[in-house]
Order: sequence, then structure tokens, then C-alpha cells
Amino acid sequence: MSSARSDIHELAKLAKELEQRLSSTGILIPETLETQIAELNQNVKAFLQASQEDSDSKERDNLQREMVYFIWIIFFNNIIYTIRQEHAKFDISHICMIKKEHARDVIADDIREKIRLVHEMLKQWPHVVPPRIEDINLPAGHLQNDMLLAYCDDGIEPCVGFVEPPSLKLESIPLSIQDYIKSEYIDDSCYVGDYYCDFDWGFKEFANYLNDNSSFNRFQYDPTFLSEVMEKYGHLNGYLDVLRMFPYSLSHYHPDE
Repeated sequence: MSSARSDIHELAKLAKELEQRLSSTGILIPETLETQIAELNQNVKAFLQASQEDSDSKERDNLQREMVYFIWIIFFNNIIYTIRQEHAKFDISHICMIKKEHARDVIADDIREKIRLVHEMLKQWPHVVPPRIEDINLPAGHLQNDMLLAYCDDGIEPCVGFVEPPSLKLESIPLSIQDYIKSEYIDDSCYVGDYYCDFDWGFKEFANYLNDNSSFNRFQYDPTFLSEVMEKYGHLNGYLDVLRMFPYSLSHYHPDE
């Protein structure tokens, strides 16, 4: 499309130059040629406008799809943040480097297993907007500090995951996208690493705006953006359909350390 647009641009430019050169020499341009040049310029303008509108529409569609992904990444990041809050209680500072590396691997395995169990629980969630963290029963974890302090030769096997499966509270109800972001988005500084770095920066600014931490409203000139997201994706069969949209991004979501 960009190549064709460039070629059309050049053709219109040449037509305009021809018209100007003939006019400057005093040579009369045949009326039929003038009409054809005018029609060409008009067609080029119409083509370029249609191309731009098509490009803008596709970009907007991609942003709306990415908004669905964004709210689910907020959810998983909050789950991981909650799990890491529990891990912060463990003390592995005084063990040797080999055991410390082993402990970090066990912690990573614990996150993966807990995310897997949350993923299984979410198959029962029938809404496109995720549940709030407070709407989930997250049981205690198996992992204990002595499991991290030990090594494989010590005969203590680490046990990862929850002591029982996580579950959705009966009174759980979905929020609107805007209310969900306002309720659940945590500023990046609260996380380890920048988990949102792959998103358009305007999403994070919009989230901060909803939480009164920014003056930038990404969608102030596009007031129907969020409602159209729900029109397009609100009919989805909850997390199962969202998972089909992003099969390799959500089912085993675990950001790099």
C-alpha cells in the first residue's frame, strides 16, 4: 500500500509540474488535458484520504485488541506481585551462592506453578474483563523458607504451588474496563522490572490518569474507544476466548526476572 501511495504521489507531482511548465511557456494546455489533470489530482487526493482512513482504522482496531491484552496483563502482574510479597518473607541472604541460585530457581518454579493454577481457575471466569484480586481466594503456598535454605543433597524436597486450588469468590462481578484499570493498575514502581514495557506508552499514561497520577488522557479525543472495545469483545466467552486470542502470551505468563 505504501509503495502504491508513493507511486500515485509521484504521478500527481509530475502532472502538476507539467501543468506549471506549460503555463510558464505560454503554451495553451488542451482543455481535455486540463480536465484529465484535474481528475487525476482529485483521484489521488481521494485515494490518499481513503488509504489514511483505512490505516487509521486498522491502527485503532489493533489498539482496541491490545487493550484487552493490557487489562489481562495487569491481572497477571498483580497475581505475581501478590505471590512475590509472600516470597519477600523468605530469608536466603546468608546462604552460599550455589544454594542461593537453587533457591531462586525454586521461587521461579513456585511462581510458574501458581500461575498455572490461577490459569486453570480462570477457565471458569465468563467475562472479558478480569476479576479483581480481592475477588479471588488465593490459598497459602506450600513453599517454606527451610525448603529454600536446603539443597537437593540435603534431602529436603521443595514443594511449590498452593496448598489447595485458588477459587473465585461467589460474589465476584466484572467491572468496566475503565473501572478495572482504575481499581487494579499499580504503578510500575511497585513491580520488579517494567512489565508493561511492550505496550504503547499511552496505555500506561491512561492508567495513571485514571489513578490521578497523570494529566494525560489517551482517549480524551476518542470517547467511544472503550465502549467499542466492549462491543467487539464483550461477547467473548470469558477467559477461554481471551486465551484463544493470545494463546502463547497468557497461558504460561511469567515475565523474565
